[in-house]
Amino acid sequence: GKGKKTEGLPQWIYDELKSIANVSYRYADEGDVEEIVEEIAENMALWYGLPEERVLDGDELLFDDVVDNETVKDLLFNYLTPQNLRVDLMSSLFGRESNFDEAIKDQRKGNVGEKDEDCEDVDEGVIKPVHDHFEDDSEDEKETAFDTGKAGPPSIEPRFGTHYWKEKISTIIMQQWTDASKAQLPPAGFPLDLPPKNPFVPSQFDLKPLPTDDAAHPLVHCSVKVCVCVGKKKAWFPAVVTQYKMDGVHPKVLISYEDEDEKWHALDSPGNYEKFNAEDPLEPGFEGSLDKATFKFRVIGVPREGEGAVLRYGDADNDDDVEDGIAFPPIPPPSKNLPKLVYDNNSLKVWHLQDRKFKRPLGDLRIKVDCDGLNDSALNQACMNLFCRLCADALTETCYLASVCELGSSLYTTETGFGIRVHGFDHKLLELAKEVLALVMSFRGREGRSDLPPAIKEGRFDACLESLLRKYKNYGMNASSFCTGLRLLCLRPSHMTSNSKLKAIHGITIEKFVVTMNKILKRVSVEAFYHGNCDINDAKKASQIILGAMTSNCNHVGIPKTKIPAKLVVKTPLVVGQHSVTAPTLDPQDPNTAVEVYFQMGKDNLMNRVLVDMLVQVLDEPLFCQLR
Repeated sequence: GKGKKTEGLPQWIYDELKSIANVSYRYADEGDVEEIVEEIAENMALWYGLPEERVLDGDELLFDDVVDNETVKDLLFNYLTPQNLRVDLMSSLFGRESNFDEAIKDQRKGNVGEKDEDCEDVDEGVIKPVHDHFEDDSEDEKETAFDTGKAGPPSIEPRFGTHYWKEKISTIIMQQWTDASKAQLPPAGFPLDLPPKNPFVPSQFDLKPLPTDDAAHPLVHCSVKVCVCVGKKKAWFPAVVTQYKMDGVHPKVLISYEDEDEKWHALDSPGNYEKFNAEDPLEPGFEGSLDKATFKFRVIGVPREGEGAVLRYGDADNDDDVEDGIAFPPIPPPSKNLPKLVYDNNSLKVWHLQDRKFKRPLGDLRIKVDCDGLNDSALNQACMNLFCRLCADALTETCYLASVCELGSSLYTTETGFGIRVHGFDHKLLELAKEVLALVMSFRGREGRSDLPPAIKEGRFDACLESLLRKYKNYGMNASSFCTGLRLLCLRPSHMTSNSKLKAIHGITIEKFVVTMNKILKRVSVEAFYHGNCDINDAKKASQIILGAMTSNCNHVGIPKTKIPAKLVVKTPLVVGQHSVTAPTLDPQDPNTAVEVYFQMGKDNLMNRVLVDMLVQVLDEPLFCQLR
């Protein structure tokens, strides 16, 4: 027989909302201390009605097992009514605050509102009447929009001095809203519907076990002193424990000494370390032995939660010398936990690193796609910008469902192609990545076709194109961004101006766009990095998902390594003074001035990058304090 119809919110929606709220609260990022205190203080207010035991989580979680449909109905039909409604409308059509006084003077002189209202335009900075866009069949009463010319002088908000008017909503509109708010079945073909069941709600939060050859241990990252016999004397050498593994049934630790020598030692009495955990951690002063009591060691420093290697006694006699700036701090040994290449074939490289620092059920997958010929023309770059907007637009509904489950994603253009990032709870992360990749790669293999992939809805091409053209037109109106653009234009041969991309893509048809993108995506090279609560099997699964998307619609052709686009920077000639570029801003009314000073440090290499990063780190705080 037919299923029984029930009123109220479906139970699965409530269960879904409750589960998402629990996950979001349990794994929330650490917030600002001041904001946390403010939120708790608000929750303690009497009008919230929260019991003392729910002051911390009462406004975040759902506690009942079933939804209270009577309360929902009471809220909908007795409180969410047009009679309890207030509409706040803010628009430059009512004038601009910057020259409000002048507009009011003109209004009082009769300069505004005297012309034929049906043909009046709205000029910036002048308050003029605006006409209603509501249509009503009644011939007895035609409603007009808010008219500043007839409204009289505005009220002034006492704290910020904001000008505003207030008036009652017309009886006609109120009656329309009241009629629409009555409980009734939706008409046939009504575009609103209940959301689908969210496929991205996570339910597994266990941390993946670390590999046996590089596992967790209380001694890892601890600073120790090892007693070593030198001749007939014993000497204590500073060192740090960098790795732990099980060699068969024998536990071993890798110790890095101050002279950068590394050595594996068998760990004696492994059962002595089983008692240490987050609540009862290992503490400085603990003593143990190595290699069947051949060496003794003493723990000098223990890392905090999530901290890396802790070193004591570098070139300083004690740690106070380092803090006082007398001695240079000890440099930690190179990390053993580096990304490993788990897939390298068919123009696809996938790197993997399992998290051992944050210890949360989160993952982060980043994919970089290099495209052949992207920088050949401004048209190619503009089409790539439009391609990313189209894909992001088509993924809006999917990404929204994922976002409420703390799964984020982004799609963006790069200098050599485009990038994809998917991050959040690792349980359903690869499912979202699979959907994003399927849509992105559906633009490949469309030779001889002039239509967009089915996932791109009708009319969205024109909407995304209009948005992109507006962005190009507005680029550089801000003095700071205009200054940055000029610097990049001087230094990067592949950098195209927004104006050149605007001209190249203006008036483009769907057919031309599809042909251009098919050419750009014909040969691609992909490199990915999967990091977080993911083991080697998860990384291999990600590799297969990416490879499957690359080869699903076409015979994949990769870019040879020698043909992968390079990121070139023009070498600036050496001069006694400096190279100066001066230009006026695009907006003549912009009172701001921007200055960028660029220092070129020579040919790019790892050491120079480290030194420049350290220099910036040293200069950043005093520079900020001085400018402040």
